[in-house]
Amino acid sequence: MKHIKARDILAVRLVAMAAMLSAMIACAPTKVEPVQSYRGAWLPRPEVVVVSDFIAAPEQVKLDTGLGATLRNAASGTSASEQRTEDARKVSAAISKVLVEEIRKLGLPAVQSSEPSAQTAANKLVVGGQILSIDEGNRTRRNLIGLGAGKSDVQARADIYFYASGASPLEVESFVASAESSRKPGAAETMGVGAATGRVAESAAVGVGTGMAPALSGDVDADGERMAKAIAKQLARFFVSQGWIPAG
Repeated sequence: MKHIKARDILAVRLVAMAAMLSAMIACAPTKVEPVQSYRGAWLPRPEVVVVSDFIAAPEQVKLDTGLGATLRNAASGTSASEQRTEDARKVSAAISKVLVEEIRKLGLPAVQSSEPSAQTAANKLVVGGQILSIDEGNRTRRNLIGLGAGKSDVQARADIYFYASGASPLEVESFVASAESSRKPGAAETMGVGAATGRVAESAAVGVGTGMAPALSGDVDADGERMAKAIAKQLARFFVSQGWIPAG
């Protein structure tokens, strides 16, 4: 009986370790590192936080090299230049949208820079920056192999300025951030190589026929969304340090 119990306990532990390892592998790595941190006097609570679209140059975009993307682009007649421009726009828009949502959740009013209130506030915090690179990776490899193969990646720098009425803008914080696609196992791991190959090929064909991308893996705009949430967590620490929101 003791041997059976010990064996059962070992089995439970192995299952728990496997589940933990699976969760670690499946997570999508996101990093935010401070470049500059504010050490000055306390600042008045801003009337509004203005989120500017991150500057995104099309030449910073590396397009998907996978089979599905090649087929879709050939069928649609979209040029590489047009695709890069659209990808840069999508990632920038995704970051702005999520930052506004997350800052509002923290308890501060937030708007995008195109809204009228962004121009009229006496004291405002402006969040913006530059997208340093967008790499779509290889979606076919992500779907088929996974575990980091063919990963997508977005890297950016965020700069935060405080604008007080009648004063020059003050840079208070800056970060560099990166977000990658998840490292979960691909279809070859979960379905078997033969079935996986068939499904990936079928998804690519459906994508060409309908104009829709296969739904087996995320895009770089999803990487941008996760990056924005990570940046918002860093902003929350700054807001707490200034007494603008309560800790916790």
